Amino acid sequence: MAARRSRIGAIAALCCLVAGCDVAIDGAAGISPAEQQRVDRRAELRGAVESALKALEQAPAVVYKSTIKDASGKPAELQFRITRNGSAQGALPVDGQPIQIVSADKQLYLSATPEYWKAHGLGNSGQYGTSWVRTDGSDLPVNALEVLSPRKAASTLRTAVSVMDPLADPVRSKLPDGTEVYDVGSGLGALRVTTAAPHRVVSFAPSLVAAAGGKTLGAEMRVEPLTGDALKKLQTDLDGAIGGIGQPFDALTQVSVSVVNDKLDCTDFVGTCRATIDVANTVIGGVSGTPVHLTLTVDFTAQSLGAQSCTANADAAPGATTSMTCEVKFKLPNRNASYQVQAKPSARGEVRAAVDVNAVREKLKSEFAALGG
Repeated sequence: MAARRSRIGAIAALCCLVAGCDVAIDGAAGISPAEQQRVDRRAELRGAVESALKALEQAPAVVYKSTIKDASGKPAELQFRITRNGSAQGALPVDGQPIQIVSADKQLYLSATPEYWKAHGLGNSGQYGTSWVRTDGSDLPVNALEVLSPRKAASTLRTAVSVMDPLADPVRSKLPDGTEVYDVGSGLGALRVTTAAPHRVVSFAPSLVAAAGGKTLGAEMRVEPLTGDALKKLQTDLDGAIGGIGQPFDALTQVSVSVVNDKLDCTDFVGTCRATIDVANTVIGGVSGTPVHLTLTVDFTAQSLGAQSCTANADAAPGATTSMTCEVKFKLPNRNASYQVQAKPSARGEVRAAVDVNAVREKLKSEFAALGG
């Protein structure tokens, strides 16, 4: 019987060890205080970033600030303000050059140099460089109205942060004004958010919101929310900007023109020569019925009398053929002589976008009232 009692005791002891019971075992594995501190710091970082992104996401409007060098080589600050609905006014740095932008009533207008438009393959680059141009986001390296709207920027930054190393220790730094920030970095650049509540996004690398073309906007964009008087000022500035656009060129409409008929008449003994030219136009895209502005140039040459030129302008219906005339007067040294005159016509067409300033301002008024401006 003694042997039996011994076997039962062994089985009972084994069951207790396997089940665990409530027995405490000295030396069991666990997280160290130092590691717990690192876990807590990473949790604080994630909380600060998410809180800052939510604040950006919910902002009625924001201002982006960037720095370029002016013509003298000195730093110059650019500001670009945009509402959550896409109305915007200001300038963005594109390869170190400022591009002026106005967006209202879902229409985008740009003002840039002829060199900028030429680089985008537009044949009217010389003209486009002298006026505002109605276009779309494809004429910018990044679709600024989309990627820089507060909600979209916050969403894209959240995605960029999610793929960063979750085990990396938080990095803190101080801005020149003493504000302490988290530097959350990746191969595309850094996102900076304040370490102290209320957390906010301080700056980010444009490549984080536009991997393909973001680098053309520079290395860093600072961001601040717009509320109260700052929001009202944006509405006031947009009202003024819309009024100053005038009749912008319409880059969304393709126009081709051709000379289909020409006639040259010269008056004897007077020296006056008139060219009558038929100009046909073809329009693709744009708003139906928008008139085409035609410019006719005629170069006249006359044996021993030299060369002269004249220009004429006309507005034509899309797809129409328009008769245009212009004339020059040669000085005749010998009224009894005969001179051979040649005329070489050329024409170009352009479409100007119609902007109903009062209607756009009314829509801006409604938008900003809803935003709290």
